[in-house]
Amino acid sequence: MSQLSNLRTSFIPRYQYPPLIMPLAPITVALDWTPNTNHSGFYVALSQGLYEAAGLAVSLRTPAEAGSAGLSPNAHKSEGLSASKQVAEGSATFGVCVQESVISYATTAKWQHVPLVAVAALCQGNMTTISVLGSSGLTRPKDLEGRKYASFGARWEDAVVRGLVTADGGDGDKLACPPLLRKNDDQPTTGSLVTGSVISTHLSKGLADAAWIFPHWEGVFAARTGQPLTHFHFEDYGVPHGYKPLLIASKITAESAEARAFLKATAEGYKIAANDPAAAANALCSSGHPSLSDEAFVLASASSIRDSYLDPTGKWGRIDTKRWGAFVDFMDQAGMLVDRDGKEIGRENVKDEELFTNAALPE
Repeated sequence: MSQLSNLRTSFIPRYQYPPLIMPLAPITVALDWTPNTNHSGFYVALSQGLYEAAGLAVSLRTPAEAGSAGLSPNAHKSEGLSASKQVAEGSATFGVCVQESVISYATTAKWQHVPLVAVAALCQGNMTTISVLGSSGLTRPKDLEGRKYASFGARWEDAVVRGLVTADGGDGDKLACPPLLRKNDDQPTTGSLVTGSVISTHLSKGLADAAWIFPHWEGVFAARTGQPLTHFHFEDYGVPHGYKPLLIASKITAESAEARAFLKATAEGYKIAANDPAAAANALCSSGHPSLSDEAFVLASASSIRDSYLDPTGKWGRIDTKRWGAFVDFMDQAGMLVDRDGKEIGRENVKDEELFTNAALPE
């Protein structure tokens, strides 16, 4: 019987269970601007399947998709939500912004119940400059005394630019900071810029003398179109450069397993972008965004910025405590740390250690 029993058992078909497929965790990243080489790591990770391999379904939301009419770098409050506000309100998991935005949310009573935390620096270098047309004859920040700066209207933005003028021996109070113009039925009105580079829409037309730009993007574009710029680097005049751009999340998300998986895949994307600018440019252009139609320009920008993605040890995303604190100290010493009613906040009330973390970054 035992042999017959064994024989019968061998003919019993075994049920094959289908492999267990876990759903991908949804992640939304709100960008600060239209896709550009600051964002290359995201697009490389997305195009090469790194997020999917990490169990994540990542979507990258541009300002236009956030209902802000494509405004850059920040959405005008009447037309859409900035990346930082999308994170604060919970419609985005991560957002791209600048250090001032994190400080602003931490010092605004309305938002203190939803703390935002910087979780990675997209780039390691000093990525922005105050720039003027090379043909303007302006050679240093103090030359902007009595001139016009095209302001995006962000909190503390104008004060920082005026602080740069003052640091160079000029009178920063004499720098006018009119808001960028936007088109409304072909009539310029005050507000935020809708399309195009501030160089072509304002500086070239004489509407402003200076603008705050990312030289690896707008500067490269201007040079390629025969309109070279003169750049005023903050650090050359003793003004600390805050982190621009940063990746932020809510405090609850900041050190979660989800954040760790996302940042690990993103770090790999930025490492690829640093080693292979052509791959970075291809990933961006493959997104199909209309602002990326000039493939040669995107490649030139990708080549220009490649050395800024990683720190000297080859790691991505690290935020340095001293650099973060030096910028907040500058804001305090220049009298910028005031609330929206003009009341002094006090440096002791801006707790750096609560505003950023490197904990979720890969080792």
